Amino acid sequence: MTITIETSNIHEIEQLLKLLKVLDIKSVKIQDSFEKVAPTITKGGKSIDPEGLFGIWQSQPRTIEEIRSAAWERNWNS
Repeated sequence: MTITIETSNIHEIEQLLKLLKVLDIKSVKIQDSFEKVAPTITKGGKSIDPEGLFGIWQSQPRTIEEIRSAAWERNWNS
């Protein structure tokens, strides 16, 4: 079984090692992972025509303040 714990604080690592010692866990592997992994970038298709989106709010114009207000009041937990 593998458990991954990520921390950048040496004090937290010391505390974890003390805990593992108290629990009598013998097999511990500490791995430094300071190298950054580049994200995978997927380019979008150029075949989509955006003109169909132009004017979608023409009958119901909105201000940027209304859009921001609606976004801030959104319930992100549902």
